[in-house]
Amino acid sequence: MNDEDFTPEKQKEYLDKLILSLIDEGKDINEILDMPYHFVLEILHERNKPKKEKSLIAAFGG
Repeated sequence: MNDEDFTPEKQKEYLDKLILSLIDEGKDINEILDMPYHFVLEILHERNKPKKEKSLIAAFGG
């Protein structure tokens, strides 16, 4: 992930999406707020890392 993908604005956007998706999956908001911050950041990085393509053609939509 490059630095542009994890600016403070993007972090907020990713965090909002993560929290809403966890609520949609049935997590209670209090459970989410009790999660260790480092754990939440690991989830953010995992869900928002660039996908690795197996070939250069696939990477460019071919």
